[in-house]
Amino acid sequence: MFESSRDGNAEVYMTDLDGQLVHNLTNHPAYDGTPSVSPDFSKIAFTSERDGSAEIYVMNVDGTDVERLTTSPDGSFSAVPEWAPDGVRLAFSSNRTYRKPMNGGYLEVPGNTKIWLLDTQTNSLERLTDELGLDMYVTWSPDGTQMAFMSVRDGDADIYIRDAHGTVRNMTNNDARDTNPDWSPDGRRLAFSSDMDGDDTEIYILDLDTNTLTQLTDNTFGDSDPAWSPDGTHIAFISDRDGDVEIYVMKADGTDVRRITQSPGDDLHPRWVVVQK
Repeated sequence: MFESSRDGNAEVYMTDLDGQLVHNLTNHPAYDGTPSVSPDFSKIAFTSERDGSAEIYVMNVDGTDVERLTTSPDGSFSAVPEWAPDGVRLAFSSNRTYRKPMNGGYLEVPGNTKIWLLDTQTNSLERLTDELGLDMYVTWSPDGTQMAFMSVRDGDADIYIRDAHGTVRNMTNNDARDTNPDWSPDGRRLAFSSDMDGDDTEIYILDLDTNTLTQLTDNTFGDSDPAWSPDGTHIAFISDRDGDVEIYVMKADGTDVRRITQSPGDDLHPRWVVVQK
C-alpha cells in the first residue's frame, strides 16, 4: 500500500510484491495520501483534502465505506495518521491552535504542528506533544506504550521517543535531518532515514538496546521512508535511484534490494498489508 501521483494527483494504491497487481483504492480528484493500515489489516486511515482541507479519513482495506474522522478548526490541517496497536486509537499531526497553562493563565499556541491522539470509538482528542517545533511521522512500539516521531524542536530534525508517562527523549541528537521512523515488530529497533552521511538520505537502523546505528543503504540517491514488514524480515522504502521516486524492498540487513513499482509519477509512503484469505 502506498501513495502515488501516477495519474496526475496523489491517491492511495495497493500492489503485490511483484508490482503487477496495482489497485487504486481512492480514485478521487483531491489529494489522498499517507495511508496507514490497522493492526488487523481491515481498515486504512489516510490524509485527504477532498473536503477542502487536509483531514483524516478511514476506509475499508478494499477502498469502500470512506468516513471522515477529523474536522480541523480555523483552517488548520490534520495529517499523516498512524494506527495504535490496539486498532482503536490514531496518532496524527495537526497545527490546530491549542492552549497551554502559563503564569496562572493560558497561552494560545497557533500553527504549531503537534502529535494528537484520536480515539475512534469515543471521538475524543488528546494532544500528546507540547514543545514548540514541528512534530510529525509517528510510529508506535508494538506494545503500544511508546511512540517515536520526528521533531525539529531543537533546531534540526531528530528522532524522539515519548513513553507512557509523557517523557520525551532525543534518540539521534545530531546535526543531520533524521526523519520517518518506523518501529520494528520485535520492538528492539527503529528504522529511519537520514542525511548524516552527506547530502543524500539513506536508511539506518537504531538498536534501542545498544544505541548503535547500522547504515543499510549507501548510494548517491535519496533513500527514505522505511517500513518494516510484519514479520520483521524486510523493509520497504522509497528511492529516486532510477530517475523518479519508486517503492523498493530489501532484506532487513540491507541486502537483496528490488524495485516494486514502476510509474511516471512519484510513489511514496509504503506500508505493508497482509491480505486476508
